[in-house]
Amino acid sequence: MGKRGPGAAKHRRPAALETVVDHPWDKAGMPPEERVLAFLRSLPIVSGIKAGANLELLEFQERFVRAVYGSVDDKGRRLVKLAALSVARGNGKSALLAGLSLAHLVGPMMEPFGECYAAALDREQAGKLYSLTVQYLSSVPWIANRVNVRDWHKEITDEQSGSIWRALTSDARKAHGLAPSFWIADEVAQWRKRDLWDNLATGMIKREQALGVTISTQAPEDHHFWSEMLDAPPRPSTYTQLHAAPEGCALDDRSAWLAANPALGVFVNAEQIAVDAERAMAMASHEPSFRLYNLNQRVDASERAIRPEDWDRNSQPFDADELVGQRCFGGLDLSSTRDLTALALWFPDAGCLLVWHWVPADTIKERSANDRVPYDLWAKEGWIEKTSGSATDRIAIVRRLESILRLYDLVTLGYDAWRFEDLEQDLKRENIELPLVKFVPGLKSYAPAMDGFERALLAGRMRHNNSPVLRWQASNLEVETNQTTGDRKPTKKDRRNRIDGLVATIIAVAMSQRTGELEQDSVYEERGIMTV
Repeated sequence: MGKRGPGAAKHRRPAALETVVDHPWDKAGMPPEERVLAFLRSLPIVSGIKAGANLELLEFQERFVRAVYGSVDDKGRRLVKLAALSVARGNGKSALLAGLSLAHLVGPMMEPFGECYAAALDREQAGKLYSLTVQYLSSVPWIANRVNVRDWHKEITDEQSGSIWRALTSDARKAHGLAPSFWIADEVAQWRKRDLWDNLATGMIKREQALGVTISTQAPEDHHFWSEMLDAPPRPSTYTQLHAAPEGCALDDRSAWLAANPALGVFVNAEQIAVDAERAMAMASHEPSFRLYNLNQRVDASERAIRPEDWDRNSQPFDADELVGQRCFGGLDLSSTRDLTALALWFPDAGCLLVWHWVPADTIKERSANDRVPYDLWAKEGWIEKTSGSATDRIAIVRRLESILRLYDLVTLGYDAWRFEDLEQDLKRENIELPLVKFVPGLKSYAPAMDGFERALLAGRMRHNNSPVLRWQASNLEVETNQTTGDRKPTKKDRRNRIDGLVATIIAVAMSQRTGELEQDSVYEERGIMTV
């Protein structure tokens, strides 16, 4: 193997030590899939208790190789151009990717001046693929004797064919102008952008028999490009192999474990799966990650505050006119430049929720594109209100508050002081008196409100009239937890996600939890009835 580093040169063995190797995949008439399998089986296991022994392919790996390389046209040309394999974590994905990449760099699928690329989310993941590939070639003398390794660049050159292997990260600019003969993409479910994948796929047009292989767990969203590939109708040029537990399966169902983990008992420790399943059954916040990573199901693994079934428990419709005159508590969340302005009223006696959202009319088209939700349709259906101009019109909020005072028994309205001063002046000018209570956002103030919100939701006392805006926000709402105190507050992961209506709702719940006069060190600041 060559010297490592910038400008490294090949380190040849002495001529007396040069040997001619008869490769098992060089037999005349051997089909391409058998040649690739023979190459993979010739590679050594590089770690663990079986280190040094030849690689043993499991049934699902062999099935994948046969399907990808065994389908040819009448001229013997491989039909599959893109291949996708999705299994749960820990099922030998990286080892298979590294082995296949060497088959195209120095093995039976090698072509003169080929370009092999290993694409990963970041430098750390790319480094793992590179290290595993180097471990393979370092353990096989005939491969080590013909390649030059440049650690600094994470690049391998085959001196005999002129082919290269190079690690890439998701910086798509590096992929422009490349002409890959073979490329692999690892754990694309974690990629936020698809540019690198697209650049590699479109670059294949420069080669007659190029191949791209993607292996990953499932992505959490249907609209992720990896999900779209797995869901696409079958085509001769694309092969997809998905191993996932059936939807709705029990977490301790061992047949479901096996469905998503075809290497169970070999690469995957069944005892550890059992421990993880037990934890997920005991703690609901661990269930999504177990389903995504261990069962390879398409669910969001983040610590979601609301499960879909809990939200749907509150979907029974109601007539808002029935709430006239009833006691309610309010929460107001004023918007930043990108967020929504939201006002929530919770009626604890009726177990009903009313939420208003405002969006500037001039920005609704841009917001729909950026946030990837149909604000324009929601406005047409009456779920959100458009205000004139490019900024939320505070007068629209004032008019809504005025009508609320006429229609309902508003006990208190909680508000976040941020950006409230301007609205306060508008209320004074209109002589509108409100029972205002300042809400100080933070873990200490949100913790009891989050608990109260969840209790109401689980009890079916947060009926929301199936608002699509709130349902979207419920899927966005996550929980930030103080690991020391256990206090929680609402948050979101993606800047495109909005949770304003639910934040206003949680503030309204906080207002309902107030009893009597507040202590001086309370997280709320009493304003009383606002008079002018």
